[in-house]
Amino acid sequence: MVVIVDQGQVKVVESFGKYDRTLEPGLHFLMPILYNVKQRVSLKQTPLQIESQSVITRDNVIVEIDEAIKYHVTDVRAFVYDNEDSVTSMIQDCQSNLRGIIGKMDLNEVLNGTEEINVNLYESVKDITAGYGLSIDRINIGEISVSDEIINSMNKLITASRDKESLITISEGKKQSTILESEARASEMEIDAAARAKQTRIDAEARADRTRIDAEAEARRIQVITEAEKLRIKEINKAIEESALNEQMLAYLGIEAFKHVVENNSNTVIMPSNLTELGNIPAMKELWQATEKTK
Repeated sequence: MVVIVDQGQVKVVESFGKYDRTLEPGLHFLMPILYNVKQRVSLKQTPLQIESQSVITRDNVIVEIDEAIKYHVTDVRAFVYDNEDSVTSMIQDCQSNLRGIIGKMDLNEVLNGTEEINVNLYESVKDITAGYGLSIDRINIGEISVSDEIINSMNKLITASRDKESLITISEGKKQSTILESEARASEMEIDAAARAKQTRIDAEARADRTRIDAEAEARRIQVITEAEKLRIKEINKAIEESALNEQMLAYLGIEAFKHVVENNSNTVIMPSNLTELGNIPAMKELWQATEKTK
């Protein structure tokens, strides 16, 4: 007649083989003939380790995967009466959906995508298990095992992939080095060309300055000589004017100067253009006649 229900549990009561009610935690009194306790059901979260199963991936690799589930009962009546073994049904649904998920993935995706598998598996079974009066709190994929042959093949593949990446890295390094060296040479040539162009401009400017200075100095020298010559001519003209020389005296001086030229040892003799006019001068006639008599 006295029924005690512990905390975290409930008990299902039947009357003549039919569900009557669910007893909550605490003290209850039942008529022994009319009512009887059919089953005790725990409402606590229950961990469950599912045995590993063989699953084939999309690339036809057989892997061994185990699962760990945490669940709790949400509907006591459905849990007890709607399914002969709700927990077993939940396990079978998880295994079946896991095979479907893994079959759509390659081995590398399986090994590197356990979190994705957990999420997909939870989403695929949560609504199904709700019909069993159960709620799955969490599903975790445990160890994933493959055969030694597959492991060796994977190791070889990883090694080949690493060697390929290493070769690519080395090639990229050489390529970048060649590019940098070419850019450095081009930059050096550009700098040298700029330096030579600048030096050429400096040399040209220096030559131009030197030519300009020489030209200015030459012009100044010519100007000074010209000024001196002008001054000398002025002084000569002034001296001639002051000496009161007449034309006869100037002609005589010219003859004397011509005599000195003739007496010179040089083979070249300069003849004045007006030599024939000298005979018209009386003094020159007398000088000429005296010379002829002497001969």
